[in-house]
Amino acid sequence: MKINVIATGSSGNLYEIIDNQGNSILIEAGVPRSTYIKNREGVTPPEMCIISHNHQDHAKYRNEYVMICTVNKWKQTAKSENFKALGYSVKHGDVLTYAYLIRLIADDDYLFFATDLEYVEETFSVIWKDIKTYDVENFLIECNFNDFLYHKANTEQRVGCDRHFSDNDLVRFIRKSKAKNPKIITIHGSNRLSADSYTKKYISGKIPTSTVAVAVGAKNGVKNIFKI
Repeated sequence: MKINVIATGSSGNLYEIIDNQGNSILIEAGVPRSTYIKNREGVTPPEMCIISHNHQDHAKYRNEYVMICTVNKWKQTAKSENFKALGYSVKHGDVLTYAYLIRLIADDDYLFFATDLEYVEETFSVIWKDIKTYDVENFLIECNFNDFLYHKANTEQRVGCDRHFSDNDLVRFIRKSKAKNPKIITIHGSNRLSADSYTKKYISGKIPTSTVAVAVGAKNGVKNIFKI
């Protein structure tokens, strides 16, 4: 599969998932459709758009995407011809939020997507069970901040962090999923309390069998694309 991170972070989120046959879907709608058109990698229209929750950086432009595909707004399930998504309710303040296990039907492959979530272990048991059942190895997952910088930060810099995954939260989550050789792309990094070069090194050190990349979104006309 190919993952085109068009935008990620508090200023807006949009992820294009493309299978090996060229079929695609979108996750989130936090940037204008014109940004998608400018940075798209797929050559055919997306089959659907999945939105995890009703925050502006994820859902602000959802009505623009209705013009090109079916938009699924924080639904537990979503399906198109070549993709199927199963949602899991996760904690993110008081907002209904889903993480998704996405099946690429033609490829018979899976991607786990999660962003804007808190580490509440009792809510993850079903997710871990399904990751093990389907032998999921691909993760597009939040690493909003690193705990080292968090503990050195002031109160203002820490605002909002308690509603997001840290680097240690991500490590604990992947370890408990029992993924053997996880391919991890981190998303939604904080401009205040993340250090991208540190993130990749830290997670790779904690999970030696993993392959780790840090997504930053399209910048200055350069796409941010990952093949996994």
